[in-house]
Amino acid sequence: MSISKWFVFVLIVGCLLCDGQRLFAQQSPPDDEIIKLAEDVYLFRHHFHQSIFITTPKGVIVTDPISSDAAIWLKAKIKTLSDQPVRYVIYSHHHDDHITGGSVFADQARFVSHAAAREKILQAADPHTPVPDLTFTDRMGIDLGGKHIELIYTGKNHTDNSLVVLLPQNKLLFAVDFIPVETVAYRTMQSDYPDDWIESLKQVEQLDFETLVPGHGKIGKKEHVRQFRNYLEALRAAVEEQVRKGATVEEAKKAVRLPKYEQWQRYADWFPENVEGMYRYLSQQRKDNR
Repeated sequence: MSISKWFVFVLIVGCLLCDGQRLFAQQSPPDDEIIKLAEDVYLFRHHFHQSIFITTPKGVIVTDPISSDAAIWLKAKIKTLSDQPVRYVIYSHHHDDHITGGSVFADQARFVSHAAAREKILQAADPHTPVPDLTFTDRMGIDLGGKHIELIYTGKNHTDNSLVVLLPQNKLLFAVDFIPVETVAYRTMQSDYPDDWIESLKQVEQLDFETLVPGHGKIGKKEHVRQFRNYLEALRAAVEEQVRKGATVEEAKKAVRLPKYEQWQRYADWFPENVEGMYRYLSQQRKDNR
């Protein structure tokens, strides 16, 4: 091979490698990152989990501290954005993968949750997770440094104690695990309340917001709440038909298809499990009603 041809070959290979590295970088976001959503409002993403925090002249409000590793990184990053301490940490619900980092803020913050979440955290095996000292049952407001947020309970859904965080001035809603954006429900919905979940989503649709920030996945809009409610309703109707026919769970998993949602994330692997979870729920309902 001549020198000129060798040079061209090396150049082409080098370009391909650079393009490959660029593509890999696009597909592999950093393990931890912060994205500004609005004035003084930030998204914190840790691997596949995310939460929001709000800075004010009188202190910082943090939601879901996720894990110790996540919270240590977040606490250091907040110090670069604000000279104020974290005054409040809000737990969206009681599941460990969203709250165990709370201990990192225990030296400066008060902890907030729905009353039912507090009871479950008290019963949990992890003694290091701070127990909420501020709780509510229906609705609660927090005012700090000129910022106002509302914590709202819309009923049972993914758990019996999930709250949403509404930022009225930003028309932004933070809702964890029960309103995924263009993604099917998580696996077999083991801890979920399907019928209550649908009603909970209807309540969320009545709130005044434009931007939806979920606990996992891409940011959405209010329209995505309706879309996910429609998905749950379609799933329920399709599985109920199989239950009425006397189909087994495996037969139902083979028979039920919702082509409209095939392009949603996790449809290929989680949709059969969604069918299984809904089948279990509806079968139990039939037994209870006999």
